Amino acid sequence: MIRRKSFIGIFIAVLMLSISTTAFAKEKDEGSEYKNLASGLSYEISHAPESYIDSGNELTDGQYGENDFNNPSWQGHVRGGTRSVVFDLGKEKSIQKITANFLRDSKIAIFYPVAVSYYVSTDGEHWKNVSNLSSANALWGAGPGETDKLLWDGNVDGIPDESKNTTMAYARYVKVEFIPEMWAFIDEIEIWGYDEKVKGAKKVNPKEAEYLAPSKKTSNGIEDLVLLYNGQYPNGRGNWTKEKIMPYITYVGEDGEPQDWMYDGVLYLGIRSEQGRDLGTIVNPANKEDWQWYMDKTFAENGDLSQLNEATKEAAQKLKKKNKKTKVVLTVPYPSVAQSDFGDIDGDGVSENFDDVQVGEDVSYQNRKKAIDWYLRELFNKWNKENYSNLELSGIYWMNENVENDVSHEEEVIQYTSELVHSKDLKFYWIPNWYSNKSHAWEELGFDAAALQPNHFFYDNVDHRIPDGAHRAKQYGMGVEIEFDERLLSEPGNYLQKYLNYLNGGVDYGYMDNTFKAYYQGNDTILQAATSDDPEKRALYDMMYMFLKGIYTK
Repeated sequence: MIRRKSFIGIFIAVLMLSISTTAFAKEKDEGSEYKNLASGLSYEISHAPESYIDSGNELTDGQYGENDFNNPSWQGHVRGGTRSVVFDLGKEKSIQKITANFLRDSKIAIFYPVAVSYYVSTDGEHWKNVSNLSSANALWGAGPGETDKLLWDGNVDGIPDESKNTTMAYARYVKVEFIPEMWAFIDEIEIWGYDEKVKGAKKVNPKEAEYLAPSKKTSNGIEDLVLLYNGQYPNGRGNWTKEKIMPYITYVGEDGEPQDWMYDGVLYLGIRSEQGRDLGTIVNPANKEDWQWYMDKTFAENGDLSQLNEATKEAAQKLKKKNKKTKVVLTVPYPSVAQSDFGDIDGDGVSENFDDVQVGEDVSYQNRKKAIDWYLRELFNKWNKENYSNLELSGIYWMNENVENDVSHEEEVIQYTSELVHSKDLKFYWIPNWYSNKSHAWEELGFDAAALQPNHFFYDNVDHRIPDGAHRAKQYGMGVEIEFDERLLSEPGNYLQKYLNYLNGGVDYGYMDNTFKAYYQGNDTILQAATSDDPEKRALYDMMYMFLKGIYTK
């Protein structure tokens, strides 16, 4: 009887599969043809191209410009903000793939776009983001011109917030967005699918993008994370005392006395070691001695953490919040593949080599993981031993602001670090720069909280970075970094307006409230402003306090 039931079950399953396959085939046979739905289609473009003016359907004429920027099939866009290209397909159709083809020719400042996003809509007003992309290759680089066709494929990538069975979006409108850094050259956009609704296609609901909100799950509740650099600096400026720290964790009056709480999280991070080697990037890489020096400095008796604890303890007494704890984020240095002589970690007498060319990709990967494992194990042991009365360890910060394209196992190293951090029930933080090629994939990399750097303060002619940065951060579900340094005080004519642009942007674009934010302030700009006798400089500190409290107005 059991065998008979099994046979009948198999027979029915095969029959149902046959019927469903036939039905699907019929569904496609009835006038359905897989094709480029954008072929020859007109479109609306937000900014007219500054080079090789669009003839009307240049992006859909099927003509590719190859690697030659002189080819008239290309159209060029220069800086100035996000570009959008909107297609009306005429009716709702089944959309399976979207591609946009870009040129890189760095010698003439043609770079891949910083970011590319694809959207679909049923009404042309309310949009659903189906993909955020960046080139797998460097945005710029030496060598001859090359192209990259950035692809969203519903069969492979799926649609965010939809079931795995939804492989196509059933929509009428498609929008392609891209952000030029210098020049961005685009020659063709393709939208592949079917004129009719076919199996796997679904009308997707529009979803309004949101910034990363502070919560226990994301940032451990931190909304405003201030960066305090505690590496090696001239004149001891990387050494944090209780007095220096007080204007950061509390809002102090002109008499220096705490009046209210200020930043609710502190990130300690170091750029250079005592020997001048780099703790955070791929060049001039630090070794084990440097990593150990930085850890010992941070945890030293009367060192940076000890002084933060004392400052919090004193502030808690003065502000009558006895059990107050400052939330702390500590940094893991970056294990650079340029380091071929890191030092012996496991006591076998052999220095660990991270150079993937010398030792191979797999050995390099294992050695890099070994270094991170050693460092975090030592860090957690020290933290537990010190048992600071007024500090709470919220998590670990990944120092490198980029995900290196040409480094083997780079993403796996980050994900491995994430696993170690999460094993201690802590959060993993990241603050990628404007050019980072993997900002959109921060969650896939294993981060719990990330804030995008607009990098507006450091460059001229990039006012678009505030609205575009806010837009990118929101689309990616990230927070935002507020950036300034000591030049705000020494050169207000050049930098005051940039500082205000960040604060005003918080009002205009909604990231002042309920958004995870990081604050880059050079070395000690906030301290200098808070203690300045110059009322104009002191006013900058007061503005920051109001911004943190959500009461700043333009």
